[in-house]
Amino acid sequence: TKQQTRVIKRNAFSPRWNETFTFIIQVPELALMRFVVESQGLITGNEFLGQYTLPVLSMNKGYRRVPLFSKMGESLEPASLFIYVWYVR
Repeated sequence: TKQQTRVIKRNAFSPRWNETFTFIIQVPELALMRFVVESQGLITGNEFLGQYTLPVLSMNKGYRRVPLFSKMGESLEPASLFIYVWYVR
């Protein structure tokens, strides 16, 4: 399943989405969660900025910092996402 936040304009350094997504996962042992950050350009379209993928079962509840990596797997430190994780098994 794919879900996308709304576009945040004029706040590239510290955007806040304050959105909630709900997923129903049938086989959590095989499920991955992928975070992708893109910049929306009027002429060039969406430009990839960073990503992170992890197994759903490795996500702990609570507030978490998600580091971002390039397409080649290089760390983009200090770029990261601050998320809140909650789930029911």
